[in-house]
Amino acid sequence: MSHNLTGPELEEALRWKAKMLMIFVFVLFCILLLRLVNMQIFNGSYYEGLSSNNRIRIVSINATRGKILDRNKEVLADNRPAYNLKIMPEDIRNVHDISGRLGLLLEQNNRDIIEKITQSKMRPYDPVTIARDISFDQVARIEAELFTLPGVSIDATNERDYVFKDLASHILGFLGEISRKELQRGQTREYVSGDLIGKTGIEFSCEDELRGVKGARVFEVDALGRKIKILSERPAVPGNDIVLTIDKRLQLVAKESLRSRSGAVVALVPSTGEVLVMTSSPGYDPNMFMSPMAPEAWKQISEDPLHPLENRAIRGQYPPASIFKVVVAIAGLATKTIAPQEKIFCPGDYTLGANTYRCWKTDGHGDISMVRAISESCDVYFYKLGEMLGIDRISKYASDLGFGKPTGIELRDELSGINPTRQWKQKRFGSSWKPGDTIITSIGQGYNLVTPLQVAKAMSALVNGGRLYKPSIIVSQGEHLEGELEFGKADLDIIKAGLRSVVDGELGTARHIHNPMFAVGGKTGTAQVARGYSSKLPDESDLPYHLRDHAWFFGFSPVETPEILVVAVVEHGGHGGSIAAPIVRDVIKEFYFLKGMEDEQIREDN
Repeated sequence: MSHNLTGPELEEALRWKAKMLMIFVFVLFCILLLRLVNMQIFNGSYYEGLSSNNRIRIVSINATRGKILDRNKEVLADNRPAYNLKIMPEDIRNVHDISGRLGLLLEQNNRDIIEKITQSKMRPYDPVTIARDISFDQVARIEAELFTLPGVSIDATNERDYVFKDLASHILGFLGEISRKELQRGQTREYVSGDLIGKTGIEFSCEDELRGVKGARVFEVDALGRKIKILSERPAVPGNDIVLTIDKRLQLVAKESLRSRSGAVVALVPSTGEVLVMTSSPGYDPNMFMSPMAPEAWKQISEDPLHPLENRAIRGQYPPASIFKVVVAIAGLATKTIAPQEKIFCPGDYTLGANTYRCWKTDGHGDISMVRAISESCDVYFYKLGEMLGIDRISKYASDLGFGKPTGIELRDELSGINPTRQWKQKRFGSSWKPGDTIITSIGQGYNLVTPLQVAKAMSALVNGGRLYKPSIIVSQGEHLEGELEFGKADLDIIKAGLRSVVDGELGTARHIHNPMFAVGGKTGTAQVARGYSSKLPDESDLPYHLRDHAWFFGFSPVETPEILVVAVVEHGGHGGSIAAPIVRDVIKEFYFLKGMEDEQIREDN
């Protein structure tokens, strides 16, 4: 077959090819035109931003964190100058090369650096802190090589400084680098990888007030990301200071009086609910969280059997022991189940059905009425009164006083304790409430669990005239009154008389802390850890430490119009009157000493 074309055929073929070529060029031109329109008109700002980002960098300026102060404006959490190492993710071309070099300069494992750089790729134009609070030697080494480290910079900043170390660690809490999970929540764009955020305590509760607002500085940079000049700047707004109700001086006395024993001390102003003292032992130094912590160090503190990270004031749950007798007493008076002068005979034990429950005084108290029963902490009196009341009324009055629910203080993870009821036992154990359960509940044992702060809140209401306040640890103008409890003045006076006799009475269980200079009322408690309500337990010294009794005491002063109420619990400390009461006495004594100094200063000023 011949492929030769004649003249007309060849001309027609060339004309067709020329037409196809023109159509192809036209279509290509239209595509380019549409692309140009899309770039210039519809997405112009986007591409302008890409262009600008090649020569402009916006660097955030961290805000100075607000300070945390005590009620006398003494600084508890401050800020100190420091240097942080930062990187601009967009300028990092070779992650492994940069991380390896920085690891050598910082003398640390580069895996953490790689992880931070990788995380930061989601927001490539936000500087990320790679290492904080680096030493002057490290600053010098890195500064010497900055020109060969594109995207790396050293930032002069502030780091948190907890001035008194472990003095108020459980109140203040600590800061830590924001976690991947916290970043992924996306609650705010204020944070980037490497930022510090409050993890516990006031640092967590008041994060929004303390952190301030970041500023921004706009730089012109060269092709290597090096700064050429500042184009504009928006200064950061410092965070707000937080003033606590805590008195550092009283806090120190409470800590020293605990003498490193496990336990807690809480002091309130009964007429307002303000917290003057909240100490938990053992404590920890929050400053240790300001630098990267080795896994071994974290494991050691987090798995410590003494739980130093736990705030025992709000998370320590203990049987209230004889302190709970005060709740049973006011319930008995308020319901007219018993009259103040009505006597119950205590032979040293109490039999209910097949069970016999012993009194701590084995030879008994004889005929005893309420004031003396509180003063000498007679178990048999409250066994009988508890049986007369029944668990429903006991748990009702306990609930009215705040037991079995969080107090509402401005700290996270507060525990509720247990205010046992019939329904609670049925749900928890699948069994009905027994009369014997009521007997041991009446002396603050059995299923009963309370926190030291709950005790302080409840007892404050009983000594201030029946006003229940929500405890507060932050100074504010707000009212913290939760409600007025319907207790008669005469009934509350009987309770106060019994509590005063605990310290001033000839046979009061805390008579050895009596001080003629100031009147104190209070109540001892010795919470059994090893069960033994109906049989004699071995001597305390013969028991292993973890089975020894917890020591309780709460005290208040002045008795008529209380200005301070203090609660102390010492884990496995033994008798409340011997171990916990002296701690409370020391805090109240310091309170009067400081009050005298302040009164003297006022007289001098006038």
